[in-house]
Amino acid sequence: MIGSDDGRGLAGAFRRVARASAVRVAAVSALALPLAACATPPTTREMFGEYVRSTDVVGDEFQSANSQARVANFASMGSPEELIGRLMAPRPCDASGCVRPWREGGSSKPPAGLDAARALSGPNGKVYERKILVKRDDDKLELISLYLVHKADGTKLLVDSKKEQHTGGLNGFRENNDVLGSDDFMLVTRDITAVSGKSEIVVVSGHTSPSRKPWFIGGGIFLLAVAALWVIVRRVRKARSAGT
Repeated sequence: MIGSDDGRGLAGAFRRVARASAVRVAAVSALALPLAACATPPTTREMFGEYVRSTDVVGDEFQSANSQARVANFASMGSPEELIGRLMAPRPCDASGCVRPWREGGSSKPPAGLDAARALSGPNGKVYERKILVKRDDDKLELISLYLVHKADGTKLLVDSKKEQHTGGLNGFRENNDVLGSDDFMLVTRDITAVSGKSEIVVVSGHTSPSRKPWFIGGGIFLLAVAALWVIVRRVRKARSAGT
């Protein structure tokens, strides 16, 4: 009979469809959560091209009235390959600061992290500044400094603006830094601690993405809870039907 409590009628069919839909929605939601945080990184060409055209780069050394003037200024300095090479090149830090790639002399105020890097280098070590082009999760561009510490014993460290030291090169920095997030992207040399030779320039996330395992575990637990609740509700209804 239509609408009967035994679940064999039209009302029962609607209940079964609703239960199945709820389980499917829960499954899709649980699996989609870890994917929602993923973003497509820009290419090296796209990110550097945006830097060349932008007049609003945080920490940049150039001030241009407009994009056309900025592009023309960069064009007068060399090819795109030469420009990106100069931007990414390490700069030795001496007593007066770090030598800039575009003009002689250092900054008048030591950037955050430089003193910490010098302290770590020791009396016979060397310190270099490495500029990193960052595209924040709000699409803002920023140039930040990391400091390469080459100790006399051959140890290589990175020091960030929070004065934290990192070992393990680029991957070690991405795993442990508190300066950048996994939704930020950075244009950087792959061999970030090298000061000589050619190194591939890549775009990578500012921080390694958090493990998806907890999301999947949580999603599985949620699905089990939904299934258990459905079984309990079904048994309660059966018990009530048997009592009547």
